[in-house]
Amino acid sequence: MNKENEFFPKDFEFEKLLKKARKRSIVKMVLISFVISLIVLFGLYFIGNTMMKIKMEKETDLDSTWNDIMGANIEERGTIFNYSLTSATAKMTLVKVVGGVPIPWGEQEKVFTILGASRLISNNGPFGLGYSDDERIPLYYEGERVVEFFHPQVNYKQIFDDRTLLNAIDDNTVVEMAFSFDDGYSIEEVNAVFKEQLAWYWVDTFSKDDIENDNKFNKDKNFPDDTIDGFEVYGFPYNRSAEAYSASNFISILEKVKEDGGHYQDDAEKIINNITNQGKMKLEPQNLKIIGVVVTGKPSDLIKFSDESMIRGATLGATTDLY
Repeated sequence: MNKENEFFPKDFEFEKLLKKARKRSIVKMVLISFVISLIVLFGLYFIGNTMMKIKMEKETDLDSTWNDIMGANIEERGTIFNYSLTSATAKMTLVKVVGGVPIPWGEQEKVFTILGASRLISNNGPFGLGYSDDERIPLYYEGERVVEFFHPQVNYKQIFDDRTLLNAIDDNTVVEMAFSFDDGYSIEEVNAVFKEQLAWYWVDTFSKDDIENDNKFNKDKNFPDDTIDGFEVYGFPYNRSAEAYSASNFISILEKVKEDGGHYQDDAEKIINNITNQGKMKLEPQNLKIIGVVVTGKPSDLIKFSDESMIRGATLGATTDLY
């Protein structure tokens, strides 16, 4: 059939209009889909970024709070946040104050993502160099000695006494030294002896099972004594201007973290149970057993503790020039 005999002759202008309308419709649908996708993606990014910031703020606050009671004579000196498109890092700076002089004590760094994950990306611990048959392998961190402790109810093959080193250290140096006691003492009893040089109290947070396991391990002749390094202990700093505050703050932190402490919650609950003998005593400053301290000062300031009977062991920590 030729064009002259077609029943309905084609309208080419109308077909052109239909094609243009179809193209416009497709373009319009693509643009609408693109805009909607952008809105959805931006919305998801905004929600993820907001949740990441909330999580980061909560976790860093909690880490900072926990650092107030964990680690011998270690203080936090602020957190720096760095943001990228899909993640952020929080870098916490730590120091030790020895005889009034701050010594850098490493950093704790965490990375957070908009997907809700967080992970610790730097947290180096203490290390020692030596051989298995060495009489002693001191621990070091950031180029400084790490204090070690001895629990009064644990039997060790050897208990170190670094007080003899004080005579060999120049008096223009300030030093940190950890004293482990032969028993648990009250805060008042400890203050009466060490107040002038006191920097930090070690609180007995051990359970009977902890002590039993440590005693079993230290009986094994194939292993060196399992001392407790300064990163693993719990306690609180000595506050010269408000002595009662530090112990109360220690208790407040434990109670707060027990209620809503994320991955620290179980630790806080265990510590409270150990201190209170499974709830048989109140969680109060007078019921805290102090089983060691960290003191700082010039060697001549610390030599006076050479004959103190309550000291079971003494280990040298960080040292630095006074000037």
